[in-house]
Amino acid sequence: MASLALPIARLVDPIFLLLVAVAVGLALSGGDWAYRSRRGKVGRVLVWGAWLALWLLSMPWMSSSLVRWYSTRPSDLRADLAGTAPERRALILLSAGIDVDEFNVPAMERLSEPGLERCLGAARVYREHGFGHVIISGRDAVQGPTALAGAMADLLVELGVPRKKILLETESRDTRENALYSARMVRDLPVDTVVVVTSALHMPRSIRLFERAGLPVLPAPVRFQSPPPEGLERLIPSSFALRRSQRLVHEIVGLLEP
Repeated sequence: MASLALPIARLVDPIFLLLVAVAVGLALSGGDWAYRSRRGKVGRVLVWGAWLALWLLSMPWMSSSLVRWYSTRPSDLRADLAGTAPERRALILLSAGIDVDEFNVPAMERLSEPGLERCLGAARVYREHGFGHVIISGRDAVQGPTALAGAMADLLVELGVPRKKILLETESRDTRENALYSARMVRDLPVDTVVVVTSALHMPRSIRLFERAGLPVLPAPVRFQSPPPEGLERLIPSSFALRRSQRLVHEIVGLLEP
């Protein structure tokens, strides 16, 4: 039976909150915009405030700027890894989504866009620096436990990462569990240095949770947000920009979770 419980991230989704604010504002105003009571004024403030917030969060310039400000910047891994032996390093790749196998398409071709970009970035980092172990962490909530991590492993092999170096962590269902279960695996390996690959927007929360799990890591962020478009287009709201703002809110709320 499907659970009726909603994760906190859904309850703080910008579009949900703003629609609730509009509904409450309309209810308080009673539909009469000339109504001068305190209740009516609060209602109008809620409606116009929600409209303004929706406009701002939907503007490409605003959403792009906020995401770029929050995301982890790339660092010089070569300097960070200097003096460490490649075979004593572990690369942890955090998984993303995968589509259901509806048309008999190979699993690695059904990876989500973030998953594909994380795999490409992980393969690049592996080629540039060398690692003794590559851990792919995460499972899909609907499909089998190895569907997601296995698909990412297949793609990494196609990109030149030796399969014998790849380990699958298929218990975790979220970033907190990614950190906990990956840290558990690393402690059983002859590893001194750990590098984490995930999206730049996802990296701040990931680093915090790995530190909480007692595993210091070096960030290797991928999937950076490009600058906003030039001209009037940057000010015209779009659903794509609103989706980008939603992902940012999701990450910030994730930092507040205990």
